[in-house]
Amino acid sequence: MNIFADFNARIVKAVEALDLKDKEGAALDLSRIAVEPPRDASHGDLATNAAMVLAKPTGQNPRALAEKLAEALRGDADIASAEIAGPGFV
Repeated sequence: MNIFADFNARIVKAVEALDLKDKEGAALDLSRIAVEPPRDASHGDLATNAAMVLAKPTGQNPRALAEKLAEALRGDADIASAEIAGPGFV
């Protein structure tokens, strides 16, 4: 497993722990969550679009959702920091 797949699995697990549902109360499609190097290297080693792709189906603000996700990720011993960039990237 590569680092991107490993952290994608961790992010999916964190999203699942948030118990988010779509507007109709159904489970979310988590397959669109991506983990990749950020476009700006000063933003860290890894970035995820999770909050951006889940905001619309859940009816939540992307930055607010990103903050919930970042808080959940801060508990991971392998993550030095989880910060929000732009409209909701973590």
